[in-house]
Amino acid sequence: MSWGPFAEGRNSFFSNPILAEIGHKYGKSVAQVALRWLIQRGVIIIPKSTYVERMRQNFDIFDFSLSDGDMAAIAMLDTGRSLFFDHHDAVDRGEQPFVL
Repeated sequence: MSWGPFAEGRNSFFSNPILAEIGHKYGKSVAQVALRWLIQRGVIIIPKSTYVERMRQNFDIFDFSLSDGDMAAIAMLDTGRSLFFDHHDAVDRGEQPFVL
């Protein structure tokens, strides 16, 4: 399940050149490409937006499929680390560990 599929736009998510290039090929936005990639992998997505137009775009991902090559290119973007935070390593975020 992906409750934050857009990583809150961190690390220039919405301007990622690989996602943008793939989106251009299909006439879709970076967000639509990311959501489609997750859907094709069988991931439940919960995208958040407060803008009606973006909500509509989030639903408009079922009229195309990403090629195997595109799926692989997107998979290569995975760094294996959360863009939000690491639950296992508070010090890694520059924070002090919680101690009673």
